[in-house]
Amino acid sequence: MTAGAYSLLAAVLYHTGDFNQATIYQQKALDINERELGLDHPDTMKSYRDLVVFYYRLQRTELDLKYVKRALYLLHLTCGPSHPNTAATYINVAMMEGGLGNAHIALKYLHKALKCNERLLGPDHVQIAAGYNAIVIALSLMEAYPLNVQHEQTTLRILRAYAINLLR
Repeated sequence: MTAGAYSLLAAVLYHTGDFNQATIYQQKALDINERELGLDHPDTMKSYRDLVVFYYRLQRTELDLKYVKRALYLLHLTCGPSHPNTAATYINVAMMEGGLGNAHIALKYLHKALKCNERLLGPDHVQIAAGYNAIVIALSLMEAYPLNVQHEQTTLRILRAYAINLLR
């Protein structure tokens, strides 16, 4: 069976609710893609992303985190640290680390995503406001409330400007 066939079978099993079997077949697809296509091939990276989704659904956060960090490493090698997919993956790592109670690590990845998105989208994009809001949430988990004020004010400023532009 080819990696593509295993991946399709995994998707069908996932959508029928058989997450354990889906994960097994997606792992087989990943193994084949790594062996036949290499680590830097887009299909291999897609296999990693799909496997992350399956492990996330199974609430296997530590395995999920292992594979998302591997995907992040590959994104750094192939796309660079300032690519939109890299920024999105930083956010995914932050969510998983936060879910494990590692708010300091989550905050580090949220800052990386914010800096990357600011370079890509500009400082006044609505996505930047979402990034600041995510940092506010992480700081709240760390009970660093005084630091929240600055980020909340930045979020509000961006959202106000965005709303004014929408009304024009």
